[in-house]
Amino acid sequence: MMRHDSADLMQQESEVNHSRRGLFRALSRGVSQSVETPETVKINAGRPLGAVEESLFTHLCDNCSACVSACPQNILAIGSNGPVMDLSCNHCTFCQACIHACPTQALNTLNTKDTGWRPTFSKSCNAKIFDNCQECVDDCPKQALSLIANSTPILNDDCNGCGECLSSCYIGAVC
Repeated sequence: MMRHDSADLMQQESEVNHSRRGLFRALSRGVSQSVETPETVKINAGRPLGAVEESLFTHLCDNCSACVSACPQNILAIGSNGPVMDLSCNHCTFCQACIHACPTQALNTLNTKDTGWRPTFSKSCNAKIFDNCQECVDDCPKQALSLIANSTPILNDDCNGCGECLSSCYIGAVC
């Protein structure tokens, strides 16, 4: 049986504590500094604006609901796995109130330009059936939608997932 003297144990403990300290520092500092370029940011669709990658999000988020309370648009709710974004009744204004309210950095300012949500259009769309509606196109703040006669709206790369088109569709053809 091998015995360690107290100096060896203190050295090992010091290394472990330093490693843990380094990990927590990296998490607290690194979450908001770990990504240098916007191209590498992976959007966590379905979560509040600024949500980090899902596996890290589930570790960091403590389900405190501060983001839900802070959202002036009331588009956030606590689901079975933490906060979720629901654009069915309103849209995201990118105000970042949810991000600023988050105490754990599960939401951060790395991604404040896109929610990750993308609309799909059902076959019941009035633009397709009757060629007489363009509410979603007119209301899109990014001009990310266009119409061709008797077709559902076409989405381009300018979409930021705000959900304005979903809110503006009076027949519920945007999903």
